[in-house]
Amino acid sequence: MGLFVDIPKPKAWPPPPEGSSRATELMEYGAKRDPIGDKFHVAFACLFMFALPIDTYPTTIATWILFIYSVLRLPSTWRTITPIYNATIFRFAFAWAAWSLLSIIWSSNQAAGLDHAGALRMVLLPVVLWPVMRQWKYLLMAFLVGVLLQNLAQITEFVWSWFSSEQAISHSLTGIEKHSGKSALFMGFASLAWLCILVVGTTRKKVVTICFLLATAGMFATVSMAVYVGYVCAIAAIGIIALVHRKIRLRQGLILVAVVFCVAAASWLAAGDSMVSKTRSAVQGVSSFCKGDLQANNSTILRLHWWSKTLDEYANSSTQCIFGHGIGSVSSIDFSKNATFPKRADHIHNSYIQILYGEGIIGLTLFIGFLIMLSKGALLLSKRYGWMIGATCLGGVVLWSVATFFENSHSSGRPFAMVILLGTLIMYFQANNSRTAQA
Repeated sequence: MGLFVDIPKPKAWPPPPEGSSRATELMEYGAKRDPIGDKFHVAFACLFMFALPIDTYPTTIATWILFIYSVLRLPSTWRTITPIYNATIFRFAFAWAAWSLLSIIWSSNQAAGLDHAGALRMVLLPVVLWPVMRQWKYLLMAFLVGVLLQNLAQITEFVWSWFSSEQAISHSLTGIEKHSGKSALFMGFASLAWLCILVVGTTRKKVVTICFLLATAGMFATVSMAVYVGYVCAIAAIGIIALVHRKIRLRQGLILVAVVFCVAAASWLAAGDSMVSKTRSAVQGVSSFCKGDLQANNSTILRLHWWSKTLDEYANSSTQCIFGHGIGSVSSIDFSKNATFPKRADHIHNSYIQILYGEGIIGLTLFIGFLIMLSKGALLLSKRYGWMIGATCLGGVVLWSVATFFENSHSSGRPFAMVILLGTLIMYFQANNSRTAQA
């Protein structure tokens, strides 16, 4: 018999519609045909999920291992992958990625375009993970353990500050990952996942509650304003779904908001003066920009200047409004205003404006269409698989969509991977279309 099991080959083409019995049969074929290889595939997938929230270098190594192994397994798994073809979410994601890559041809800065295009490799995550998505709980737990390691690193960083020359910490607590926006995004997703586990039901509520509080407090302690706003909107979306499905009363919703507020307040105190100064700086920056005062050295003013300048450049190039200037071309804009502003910027901390300028109306339409399909899929899950699973997925979409308005999560591999992974989970539930998917 060897490593492979001789079993009947299910019909793979044309791809079956979502939720059909043939789709379920195809998704199980790879594991039945190659059970030993499937175990290694699950292990490599868990390694990738564990490394994802920690740092770039381990994630890069884990990504290459996972991608190469997935290619080697294609003779056994290609039938399993075919149901993805009919997934509207994947079609929009793939179409947007393809258009972005095509726009490099007419980009005014092709080197920057190629650099940004590196993040688009994550669009292939559904393909490499699909054969093992039936083990999605293991993948999720691997990610949550990776975030928990970050939370422990934050605690160590906080405690160490009291034994150093500093009497109190005066910067954000990011853990192993030093970029506050990325670290906060991973912790925000982990917080939503722990909340879902807590609500859906578990025998270890105390442990899950502690993990939820650690992830939430860790997210706030990073002092990432973009993720703060996204998380608040995500909790609001979950609350609305709960009220619509009449799963919680208004009093319970207010208690949840109070708990999140208390965790946020404690985390802000742990972050020291940086939280207060960053909030004050953001308010002052908006006020100064509206008054036309662009002299202050303020990150909020700088971002607002980037956004307005990019939109002006886009409006002044009517011939390229539809197709865009090409991915990476924003790096060619002259942003210099005075000595305070740098002349060039690789990204402008707003995915939507940057995509509009680089990939035009076509690119932005495909990108927003992808997010809309994600939201639609999450809402359908709330009806098919229970309100909290769908609400959590919707919360994740909202968190990422809002955070990327102030960041450039689409052009960085690991943050972009989060929304693709969320889409993969939604697609898996839709394709399986049975409650056994979450069992």
